[in-house]
Amino acid sequence: MSFTEWNEIMKGRKVAAGKLPHILKLPIVESARDLLLKNIKKGDSLLDIGANDRNIEKFLKQKGMDAEYRSFDIDKTLKHDYYDFNAIDMKFDAIVAFEVIEHMEVPLVVETFKRAFSLLKKGGVFVISTPNVCHPVVFWRDCTHITPFRYDELFGLLAATGFSDIEIARCGRYRLKEKLMSLYYKPLLKMMRMDFASGIAAVARVPGR
Repeated sequence: MSFTEWNEIMKGRKVAAGKLPHILKLPIVESARDLLLKNIKKGDSLLDIGANDRNIEKFLKQKGMDAEYRSFDIDKTLKHDYYDFNAIDMKFDAIVAFEVIEHMEVPLVVETFKRAFSLLKKGGVFVISTPNVCHPVVFWRDCTHITPFRYDELFGLLAATGFSDIEIARCGRYRLKEKLMSLYYKPLLKMMRMDFASGIAAVARVPGR
């Protein structure tokens, strides 16, 4: 990791310090996809980073959201619009990266955020999700996970990149079991800064418009 990249991380941590509440006070949504739907409109152009089987395109169609969808992935065994992030030559209203950044090393995440910022139109929205490292085990269930991102570090890195109006939410289905466990263990969870929500999501905008 270069000095410049370390400096970006430290700058992000300073920006986030004191601006976010305890993890248990963050709003909770069932899925990061709900945040995406709230922040786009019909006809918007959308880039899906780490698109895999293009399931976000299918989801948007199911919801009646007619978007100009483009996919990016390095897996050439699947059909995508782009296989080289730096070859993308258009601007987007929205970019999503769902369950992607935890598979990257920090310098690549910083580079990805900067590139996403440059590919968004003014007022464009970046929606990200990643495992919630405040959950006791969820990050460690996948051996391909490389970098854990606390919700405040994610906020800080986005702010350091230049994004504004950043919102952070917890993601997960809080069924009866989770609700009861949260109530029973609340003092311990609060003290240990732990949470039963399995994921976190961020919505960030490029200033302007």
